[in-house]
Amino acid sequence: MLKKLYKYDWKSVSMLLLILHGVLLAYSVIGRLAIVIAGNFAARSGSSFDTHVSLSTTIFGMGAVAYVTIYVIFIIGIILATIFYLAARMQKSLFSDEGYLTNTLPVTPDKLLWSKILIFWTWSAIDFLCVALSIFILFSYPETMPDIIDGFQMFFTSLFGFDGFHAMVETITVVLALIIEYFFYITALILFSICLGSLFKTHKALGAVVSFFGINIGQSIVMLIVLFIVPPLSPISTVVTTESGEVISSTGG
Repeated sequence: MLKKLYKYDWKSVSMLLLILHGVLLAYSVIGRLAIVIAGNFAARSGSSFDTHVSLSTTIFGMGAVAYVTIYVIFIIGIILATIFYLAARMQKSLFSDEGYLTNTLPVTPDKLLWSKILIFWTWSAIDFLCVALSIFILFSYPETMPDIIDGFQMFFTSLFGFDGFHAMVETITVVLALIIEYFFYITALILFSICLGSLFKTHKALGAVVSFFGINIGQSIVMLIVLFIVPPLSPISTVVTTESGEVISSTGG
């Protein structure tokens, strides 16, 4: 039954997300073609200078700045849109009129919940892969690939080299922590915020959004207080020395 729920949820959320990510990839391909055209134009122009070449170069430069700005905004927008759209679908399918019908299905609540979570995880992974592919399409060229490969080789040499064991452990730890934070903590926080929003008599979706940001702000305040209260975590250094300058104790950052 979980498989059927997953298929239903996949069909209900994927159309818009497929269009958005398809537009992102198409935008990257357009940028790639524009860069190739600009490169060919510059190669044909050579070192000759005239008013038309200068004007064309200026137009290409302004277009490149506008393109990159829109591209960065587009990537950030798609990432946020994916998260908020999936969260909105969760809220609608669990706590709205549609949720009333969903809860009448002959399945256990945990399967209903897991189908939403798996869809969220699946599209989060697809989102990451599409963004990575988009960046690769836009910036991978015969001229840049050697530098990219050399950078990866240097990274993995230092990571897995004799002196890079601690760096390897730290890197793996950070990556695992980020994966756990996103796929477990963020998902749980979104679901918890949706549940809190459902307690509002009206504007349940708004209540979920307020709950999400309220929890994040509260966590930030608590973490900031802890950083200043616990001496080893404090960013403020306190050093106690003797008259001769000998350090007796040191706390903080």
